[in-house]
Amino acid sequence: MIAKPLGWPLLMAFSFAAFVCLWWASAPYPYVELFIFAFCAGGVLLPLWLVRITLAAAADSNAVSAHQWRWFVPWMILGGVALSIFVDAPFYARFALSQPALTSFAETVAKSGQVSHECRLVGLYSVCWSEATPGGGARFSVDDWLIQTSAGFVWSPAGQMPEDDVESLDPLVGPWYRWSGWDTW
Repeated sequence: MIAKPLGWPLLMAFSFAAFVCLWWASAPYPYVELFIFAFCAGGVLLPLWLVRITLAAAADSNAVSAHQWRWFVPWMILGGVALSIFVDAPFYARFALSQPALTSFAETVAKSGQVSHECRLVGLYSVCWSEATPGGGARFSVDDWLIQTSAGFVWSPAGQMPEDDVESLDPLVGPWYRWSGWDTW
């Protein structure tokens, strides 16, 4: 009876941790905070779930064996999140949903020819810095809640890439690239 009340709150905690990990994995480049958070959350939630299983099995092993699939839900969540992050599915889904808004924003930035430090929501990304690039393109950084980074997107229809502080530049689709620069820490 002790183990039963902990079930739903623990599953909600697993689901929330999974959501945070998937959201952070949808950034142009994975944040180191994602792995630190996953390690800490897993280090707390998985032992709690194992204690819950042990207490429930000690109280009524027949009830546990009759509903075995329920006991694997956190492991299925963990496996699904790990597989999604491994194939970069959160990033590609978020980028695909945001691409029309990003394209419109990139065209506006390219036409303006200016640098902006104004934060705004563009599609599903928070953009807090943008600049026009040579060849009629645009580059902008993406910041997520609780994280400020030097990574984002380059839109370059002419194929000219910025060369100043770009550490990594990967092609996505069409004129789109994701870039990463040196973080300040």
